[in-house]
Amino acid sequence: MLAGFTCGFSKDLPIAPGSYHIDFSKYSFIDSTLNVIQFPKGNASFEPFFKKLDTLVFENRGQVKILHIGGSHLQADVISGRIREHLIKEYPGASAGRGFVFPYSAAKTNTPSTYGSAYKGIWNRNRNIQKEITRPLGLLGIAVSTSDPRAEISILLDKYNSEPMWGETRLRLFGYSDNNDVVPVLRVDTTDIYGVQDTASQSYVFTCPRPIDTIQIQFRWMDSLQQAAIAKFITDSLYQDSIARASADTTQKDSAIASSASAQPAANVPANVALIAPDAPSDSMFQGDCDLLDTACMAKAETVAASMSNSEGLRKCSDAIQAAATANEDSSNAVNVHCIPDAEIIPDSVKKNARPNFTLTGILTETDNPGITYTGVGINGARVHDYFEEVCPLLERQMEFYKPDLVIFAIGINDANVEHFNDKLFIEEYGKLLARIKRVSPNAAVIFETNNDMYRKVKKKRYVQHPNGDVARKAFFTLAEKYKAGVWDKFSLMGGLGSMSKWEKADLAKSDKVHFKLAGYNLLGDLFYKALINAYQEHIANLPAQEP
Repeated sequence: MLAGFTCGFSKDLPIAPGSYHIDFSKYSFIDSTLNVIQFPKGNASFEPFFKKLDTLVFENRGQVKILHIGGSHLQADVISGRIREHLIKEYPGASAGRGFVFPYSAAKTNTPSTYGSAYKGIWNRNRNIQKEITRPLGLLGIAVSTSDPRAEISILLDKYNSEPMWGETRLRLFGYSDNNDVVPVLRVDTTDIYGVQDTASQSYVFTCPRPIDTIQIQFRWMDSLQQAAIAKFITDSLYQDSIARASADTTQKDSAIASSASAQPAANVPANVALIAPDAPSDSMFQGDCDLLDTACMAKAETVAASMSNSEGLRKCSDAIQAAATANEDSSNAVNVHCIPDAEIIPDSVKKNARPNFTLTGILTETDNPGITYTGVGINGARVHDYFEEVCPLLERQMEFYKPDLVIFAIGINDANVEHFNDKLFIEEYGKLLARIKRVSPNAAVIFETNNDMYRKVKKKRYVQHPNGDVARKAFFTLAEKYKAGVWDKFSLMGGLGSMSKWEKADLAKSDKVHFKLAGYNLLGDLFYKALINAYQEHIANLPAQEP
């Protein structure tokens, strides 16, 4: 039995979770009466989700899986992290695993606020907002690749928790080696654990010897001698390079140290080994991205990302340039869309001697415990079509191992943050994405989360109200009617058009008037959780009475 629940007359069941108080007197601009999940066509499609919750809450059986997908609001994982925390700690008080996680630091972008990540070695990244995508992407819309023999990643699930919250017993690492010459290895208590490869899903399954909250993955080459030799060469080269750079500015006092270092034998390049992977630009890991909640940086990144996106599918970059030339357009703008770089002719000798390469597209953490798993998916700057099959072909294959019972769609802020918003195309694209989800989880309940109010920057420090927020809101309601889904009308409950300035004055929103501060995200998480639980409580209240 869970969290104080008792059997009996279910409609009279006292529901404690979700009853906490939110002081709206401080935020008079918020219309708390609109903090509900609306069902324009009824909530019949939510019955499978509610029944799975019933089984979990009343019988302590089964697992409920939730997927929340969006853009930068979701990559930061503050609003979604708040919802997850409420669900796991309060209602019904059990976790079935953390769900999907990723070493975002290896991709030089902000790791979600709810866990930490670290990496070693040099990594190349692909994200679904890039104009040139060289690796197939999956559910998370991001991938990292490495040919560095020193490569390693770590994910610390409890890094920011005051007390341990996670204990994963099984991991599924989605990734592949180009030539089957690299395997990921899980390190637990100095013990190496090799996974079972599932070639059909391009994944490795690891069974943990005990519940863990730290995931440490190393990458072992089949040729261990080659891996050790190249690792030593890189380490020696970096050491000598650092000494050389230091000696260039050193004083005469330090010259003896530099001379001693230069007297060391030069590092030997291993024979028949490519020192750099053919597809890894040398500066790819030094193009800094945004830190968590650095919204000025994220706003700039999203503007760039918006210019890189289209909904026409992938094509070769040379074809895009040729098409622009035929249409008498500026070819410099032609590749600002999703496209596949033209294949380079690589000599067979280089291919033969190329360093082993591994690509990682996601990690699914699980337990066998009854409870709730809540996965947030978001890439800064992402739009609806950035999750299409042309961009993320592995999405459905990976979702087969995480079939959500509830999907919360929060993509749209980047689609609507344009001068001319095509709401009909927006609805059409959402239909295509929803079809992908439904192919895997046909009975999944769906909630559309309307965009927050936002302003459009017209000059350096001048912003104007952006009416597209209201246009997008109506589009979300159209989608809810069409697909018999629910709607959480964030746009209206936060105060409607122009309300973002009020949230900013209340120290809840950033000065970019698009993103929120930590307090704002937490408040939105509290509000959504309360709306969701109220919808479930109404379901409970309407259940038939049962005999004691």
